[in-house]
Amino acid sequence: MTTVPNEAPALYPPTIVAPLEPLGILRFLFTFIANPMRTLPRRVFDEPFAILHRRRQTIVWISDPALIKRVMLKDAEAFPKAPIEKRVFGSSLGQGILTAEGGHWRWQRKAAAPAFRHSELVASIPDMVAAADAQIERWRTGPVSSTAAIDADMMTTTFDVIARTVLGGCTTKEAEIIKRAGAAFLEPISWEVGFAVVGIPEWVWHPGKRPTRKAANVLRTAVAHLVQARMANPGSRHDLLANLIAARNPETGKGMSESQLVDNILTFLMAGHETTAKALTWALYLLARAPQWQERICDEITAVAADRPVCANDLGRFPVTQMVIKETMRLYPPAPVLSRMSMQPIEIGIHKVPPGSIIVIPIYAVHRHNRLWKDPDRFDPNRFLPECEKGFARTQFMPFGYGPRTCIGASFAMMEATVLLTTLLRAARFDWDGYHCPEPVSRVTLRPKGGMPLKVTMRR
Repeated sequence: MTTVPNEAPALYPPTIVAPLEPLGILRFLFTFIANPMRTLPRRVFDEPFAILHRRRQTIVWISDPALIKRVMLKDAEAFPKAPIEKRVFGSSLGQGILTAEGGHWRWQRKAAAPAFRHSELVASIPDMVAAADAQIERWRTGPVSSTAAIDADMMTTTFDVIARTVLGGCTTKEAEIIKRAGAAFLEPISWEVGFAVVGIPEWVWHPGKRPTRKAANVLRTAVAHLVQARMANPGSRHDLLANLIAARNPETGKGMSESQLVDNILTFLMAGHETTAKALTWALYLLARAPQWQERICDEITAVAADRPVCANDLGRFPVTQMVIKETMRLYPPAPVLSRMSMQPIEIGIHKVPPGSIIVIPIYAVHRHNRLWKDPDRFDPNRFLPECEKGFARTQFMPFGYGPRTCIGASFAMMEATVLLTTLLRAARFDWDGYHCPEPVSRVTLRPKGGMPLKVTMRR
């Protein structure tokens, strides 16, 4: 494959300004609440790791691929998920596949796996195309050459996909309740995460506590109604919920309880559409800022699919599209941080890290690390030419995590992003307004501060 020329001036899209040193506890907390990304010390973009020792909690940021491999794979049992995750997501996601550990996690992942086989994923492509077509129609019936809230539009589109494929469809009213409650849950979540990181007990009040709990209750109630309806009338639908209802724990022979089904369906509803929506939002922003790449993708779509809907046989024929998606997720990883906890003393260089320390894998910093990438803050999809990509360490680029707990929906997400992006770009052109440069803000996923307004013009 030949290199796609960068004809326009180099594009350096918005990033964060990292503090030179780890922040003191109060400044850390208030900065974290505003935007957790601003607490990543400069060293993790330049060095293998950074350590902050405190009385109550030691934090270790790791950005070296070999160290990440040790934590996430080689010694994974010694580095379980940090209790922070259960504290933050327990009220909403319970003990589902994201938060569970050990045997309870393994059997749930095994139960969900059939829904992510290649044959099942391919069968979802028409649903993806239909969701994209529905969004195109919403743009087409709106004002000519209007400015659209792309972040909101992508949330609607990807939720449409996940509702069709996870639940076999749900009503518009149910979808709106879940979307609104999901957004309400994530918006204030940095309060709870920040309090947990600095060691403030869970019972201490903060401004985000009531709205997150209220949103969690709404989410669980709405999804419980959907699960109850399906259990009462299974029908002939073959989707993720059907697989989970039919699954049996190999050790006990029991199926999932209603609460466990809600845990897992909520996990896939929230994680499954939120992450892909953010990836597409940033991708369309970058393509609006780099129109030569936008047109290159359009040429690729025309050559591969012409005017017909994208199908399974097309997916391997969109190399430029997938290069752009990967470079987008390098610059703006949908889940920008992972965390673990050390169960035993470890040594990193000359430093001794006590048990109970929080181990942070700042994927955002790894993806922009000065020792791992040339000109790391520049948007350049040519990095993902096959001959270049094969030289990457596996833990150098990991938008879906790494190790045993790699995102189960990674293949689904790449397929969905490819189908949606190609279908949307064939129908519409996206232009930047010339001044909106949104800061990347973490609310579990990486979102653009102030939203993502782009001018949308129908191509036909």
